[in-house]
Amino acid sequence: MEENKKELPFYHAFSCLGGFGPQKIKKLLAYFGTLEQAWKADQESLLAADIGQAATKNLLEKRGETLPEKLFSELEKSGIRLIAQESFFYPPQLKEIPSAPAVIYGRGNLEILKNKSLAVVGSRKFTSYGKQVTRSLCRDLVRAGLTIVSGLALGIDAIAHQATLETEGLTIAVLGTGIDDQTIYPRDNFSLARQILESGGALITEYPPLTPSLKQNFPARNRIMAGLTLGVLVTEAALDSGSLITARLALEYNREVFAVPGSIFSPQSAGTNLLIKNGAKLVESASDILQELNISPAEQGTIKKIYEPKSEKEKKIWRLLSADPLHIDRLVKLTRLNPAEVNSILSLLEIEGAIKNIGGQNYIKI
Repeated sequence: MEENKKELPFYHAFSCLGGFGPQKIKKLLAYFGTLEQAWKADQESLLAADIGQAATKNLLEKRGETLPEKLFSELEKSGIRLIAQESFFYPPQLKEIPSAPAVIYGRGNLEILKNKSLAVVGSRKFTSYGKQVTRSLCRDLVRAGLTIVSGLALGIDAIAHQATLETEGLTIAVLGTGIDDQTIYPRDNFSLARQILESGGALITEYPPLTPSLKQNFPARNRIMAGLTLGVLVTEAALDSGSLITARLALEYNREVFAVPGSIFSPQSAGTNLLIKNGAKLVESASDILQELNISPAEQGTIKKIYEPKSEKEKKIWRLLSADPLHIDRLVKLTRLNPAEVNSILSLLEIEGAIKNIGGQNYIKI
C-alpha cells in the first residue's frame, strides 16, 4: 500500500488532539475510508464509527481551532518526519504487533528502522557489573551487525546507547515524549540524543512534538521497543524495573527474550534472574544471542574484543596480566588490593572477554 501524503496532515492532527490511539484510528479508517473524511464528519457519523462519546466530543470541540495543513507544515519545518503505516520507513516488524502505532515520529537516519535490531534495556539504578556487562555485550552485538534499540532512559539504556556509539554502531532511541529539542526526556540525556543523531542513528516516538514526560506513556513506549526488534536483552534489572514490562511484551509478540544472570545477593539482578527462571535465554556472551537469532557464523566472525580498563584498580590488574598464567593470590600481593576486590574485577574482565581463567584461579590475557 502506498503512502497517501494528503492524509498525513490529518494523522498528525488526530495525534495532536490526544485520545486517538491505534484502535480508534483503525475504526475511523474502517468507517470513513480516510482520516480527512473522519475529521470533517458530523457527530452522528462519528458515534456510528464506534469511537465513543468522549473522543467524539473531543474532536467536535477542538477541530474548529485546529488547522491540519498548518500544523503539518510546522512539523515539516521542524525536521521531524511523520511515518504512517503505509510509509516506506515504517518498520515491518513493528507493523506485526496488535497495537502498532498508527504513526511514528522520527528524526535522523530513518532507513535504519528496517535494520536487524535488538532492544537492550535495564534498570535506571545500576551496578558496576551491570554497566560493564551492558557495554561488553553491546559492543560485540554491534560488531556482529545489529542495531541497538533502547529508551534513552538514565542507567542501562543510556549505557547501551553510549557503548554502541563508542563502537561506531547504529542505535535507535525510542522515547515516551516528543522528540523535538524542547521535550526530549530525560534532559540529562539531551546531549546523548544529539550524539545519536549526529552518528547516523535515529530518535522515534508515537507522540507529537511538545508531548511532555507523562508516566502512562512509558509502558506504551516499551511495546514499540519490543515490537521493533528481533528480541529484548535485559542486562540488569530489579524486580520493579520497567524493563521487565518490555520483556513480557516481547514474549507476547513472539520475540526472543534474553537475560544476563547476576548475583543472588544483588537486588539489581533479581529481575534478570527471575526472567531466566521463567524461560528467558541465559546470556554469558554475545554468541548466545547471535546463535538464537540465527546470525550467520560469518557475521559472528566480525566480532573483535577491544578492552580498556575502566578504573585505576582495573589498570593495576590489567598491566600485570599477560599470556603467561598469573595466580589470583599473586595478583592480590602485587596490587595490594583486597582479595574480594581482585576477585570481583577478575570476574568482570572475564565477562568482557578480556581474560581467561585457565584453571586453579590462574589467569591470562586474551
